[in-house]
Amino acid sequence: MQTVVFQSQAIVLILFMKFSLALAGLMTLLPASILATLPFGLAGPQGTVLFLNGFHFVSGPFEDTDYEVSANHYCVIIRDDMLQCVVYNTATTPAHLAGVEYIITEDAFATLDYEERQLWHSHSYEVTSGFLIEPGLPSPVDHTIMKDVLVNTYGKTIHTWRYDQKDALYPVGVPELVMGFTHDDQITPDFVLERDDLFGSNTTEIRKSRQDIVPNDVLPGADSWKYGYALSFGIVNKTIHTEFSSSSSEQGPK
Repeated sequence: MQTVVFQSQAIVLILFMKFSLALAGLMTLLPASILATLPFGLAGPQGTVLFLNGFHFVSGPFEDTDYEVSANHYCVIIRDDMLQCVVYNTATTPAHLAGVEYIITEDAFATLDYEERQLWHSHSYEVTSGFLIEPGLPSPVDHTIMKDVLVNTYGKTIHTWRYDQKDALYPVGVPELVMGFTHDDQITPDFVLERDDLFGSNTTEIRKSRQDIVPNDVLPGADSWKYGYALSFGIVNKTIHTEFSSSSSEQGPK
């Protein structure tokens, strides 16, 4: 039942978005009745306006195909230039909440400094390849979302349930940065077929239907692994003073 609701919300959203060629201004296009029923800003699936499935790989061990991830995204609108998505790993049952992805427009990405940009990946190939899909949506609606909204966006994705610990009882370990694929020869073909079997989709046909989508050039700094950078997080231990003074505890935070 919830899936039907999510899809209907997305369809209504895109019917209005057909008259807009970017995410900017989207909120002004939604009628008051929709705004009243969607709790924008919440972490989905409540308020979800987009349900996406796409492929991630863990930054660093790119040659290790065991680190390919099929991920479900439940996305809500934060602003006219930003979506936030909760991400579930489809490799487990029940699906683990793997992490989060923030999606921003090209204009927003252009404002980031280069140190920040290395944490983000482009979506242009994910869209044109058919790797990024919207299970259950009619093809014309899917096409409009991909062409007018997502193709030139950038994502920052952090998995708190590590892929190498996906079968663990608890989400142990340091969170990991994941990236998106940018070329045909980077992903195991059978992995794509497994995803298609799961959702009843056909990536080859979806790719053909998107041949008219021409993305902008990827801005410098994104997809940092292509420059030879393997980014990972670590725990930094510091010796700190851990006692609160009586005066500060009485006064409370300032």
